Amino acid sequence: MVKEKGEGPASRGISSRRALLLDYNNPPMPWSARWEKEDVLKLVFPPDLQEAQYSIALKLVSFLSDKESVNGDELAVWAQENGVPNSTLRNLVIPKMIRLGLLARERVNPSGQEGRDKRHRMVLKLSKRFGEAMQHAGSEWSSLVETWRVKRRKGVD
Repeated sequence: MVKEKGEGPASRGISSRRALLLDYNNPPMPWSARWEKEDVLKLVFPPDLQEAQYSIALKLVSFLSDKESVNGDELAVWAQENGVPNSTLRNLVIPKMIRLGLLARERVNPSGQEGRDKRHRMVLKLSKRFGEAMQHAGSEWSSLVETWRVKRRKGVD
């Protein structure tokens, strides 16, 4: 295959930065059991494929679960105290968790600085958007399957 000028490498599937590993027949815990943070994070950062990111995400969620939110300075101190590589944390783990809705990142304006181009402090919080999105997708899929079944029973196309 001849590549055109400027064309990137051939795709190797979904980027790990965007992917979930969801094998219905082999979940981290039985579907009927109550899952803990370790089980949910295994879907996002499969330990056999992303061991370092999984470990960091687990530590981060434990840290954030005790707090309402943390700013960038608090996060940096925590990372240093826990031996967490800043580059992996800020370039891989946090962005993926934000994209998937496990974390929410907000910027806080310093008081009196709304109109000026000043640096705004980052604040991280745990978010429920991941759970809401998964519930919605699952509910919609169930609804589609049920509609198709009803139509088949009635002989409607």
